[in-house]
Amino acid sequence: RLGKEGSCTVRVTIDPRGRVSNVVPVRGDDPAFCAATEKQAFAKWRFRPATRDGVPIAGEKELSVRFRLDQ
Repeated sequence: RLGKEGSCTVRVTIDPRGRVSNVVPVRGDDPAFCAATEKQAFAKWRFRPATRDGVPIAGEKELSVRFRLDQ
């Protein structure tokens, strides 16, 4: 919407159900990109959780999101 491109890298904590329980910005081109990434992570991202001895457990993953304008 702002006509900008950039990226944000976040560290997400994934709970045993595969849902995001925490988001920590690691680096980003603009704080707005990190805020948008955090909002999407909590609302829509789902993962297959890590397991230990076949039992789902919480885990962490670092992910980068790139914001690009369609041309």
